[in-house]
Amino acid sequence: MKTKITIALMSFAILVVFNFRQLQAQTPGSIEMGPGYANEVFYSFSNGVVKTSPRNVWDIAFYTSAWSAGIIINDGAGVELYTYPDAAADGWDTFDTIGMSFWTKMYNDPSEWENGAFNRNQKGHPDYGWGIYSSTTHDVVGDSLFLVKTPDGVYRKLNIVRKFSSLNQYQIRYALLDGTNEQNLTLDVNPENSKVFMAYSFTNGIVDREPASADWDILFTKYMGVVQNTPYPVVGVLLNPNVDGARIEKAAPAFTDWTTLDFETGRDIIGHDWKYFDMGSFQYMIEDSLLFFVKAQDGGVYKLVFDSFSGSSTGIATFNTTLLSALGISEPAANGMSVYPNPAVDKIHLTFSNTSVFGSAALFDLSGRILREWTLSGNQSAKLDVSGFMPGTYILKANNNGQISSYKVMLVK
Repeated sequence: MKTKITIALMSFAILVVFNFRQLQAQTPGSIEMGPGYANEVFYSFSNGVVKTSPRNVWDIAFYTSAWSAGIIINDGAGVELYTYPDAAADGWDTFDTIGMSFWTKMYNDPSEWENGAFNRNQKGHPDYGWGIYSSTTHDVVGDSLFLVKTPDGVYRKLNIVRKFSSLNQYQIRYALLDGTNEQNLTLDVNPENSKVFMAYSFTNGIVDREPASADWDILFTKYMGVVQNTPYPVVGVLLNPNVDGARIEKAAPAFTDWTTLDFETGRDIIGHDWKYFDMGSFQYMIEDSLLFFVKAQDGGVYKLVFDSFSGSSTGIATFNTTLLSALGISEPAANGMSVYPNPAVDKIHLTFSNTSVFGSAALFDLSGRILREWTLSGNQSAKLDVSGFMPGTYILKANNNGQISSYKVMLVK
């Protein structure tokens, strides 16, 4: 019997160490945007590259939520947007470009997806920049005219006529500056609502630019950032709006305590400044001691460290990711075991539905470090002493007769 107990405990310990090493192991990654950053790359921390999409296939894009009025431009491909200053939506027939050199160029907000270039004049509800929200119909009614210049050098006048919120449809109108080739369209967002944006091309209509929002975490792309308080085209990494991120500057390379960080949902938390161009070596260098942490869509928390960036010759970026906290640690398995109280002060009680209890339990911090282990044997319940630990959140793993469960527990004073 003693031999069997020893073997079982050794097996559990080996499993714990194996899982811990898996949790802390670095995984190398790389993406390629191509010469001149011709492509956008959608990346998942758990699945790698999800989709590589040509940058120049779209001109404007509509946030897919039915109750959003966010509209962006493809500023990374060189699409330019200006608000027409001389008339509201009723000035369609008299639209001209006199004094255009003094017009203000509109850019997407580098930090917020929904605050697109079309929204930058917004004054707050009910004014969304390109239109006014109607409390009667709940639609957004366009009140502005825009000038759009696409990378092929073509100028168009454009009016976002209406957002039919309940239908999740946009009515838009655009034409060449002389009024020819006028298009009056209703765009149905619903078939694209699994994505963050519905992308549109003035020459090809709705285009398949991005994968489903749930499938990717970060986007490698070219966009208009802010450099020395001035809008400037940059190449970097944008967060999925459903993903949180944090950055640590001047950090020790081995730093992993993500629980102390303030995570945010900003578009450019990773951004572009993890690299810089060195004029001496005439190549890109990676900033020292700059670490990123991401709460990904698979539920895991990842550490991201960049290794290299090739520049416009190939658009290749290399990096390492480390899984610091895995998915599914808060729900107990259906093995007849319960944990109470939670939160706990100095004791955690385990109870089991079966009469034969045999195995082990271990307490971990959120970085995966083993703090204490206990042997479970013979009883339907066990009492674990946790009085020596600081208040906070921990992971309790238990192995009873080969059934392993994980619980997120909170310790308080």
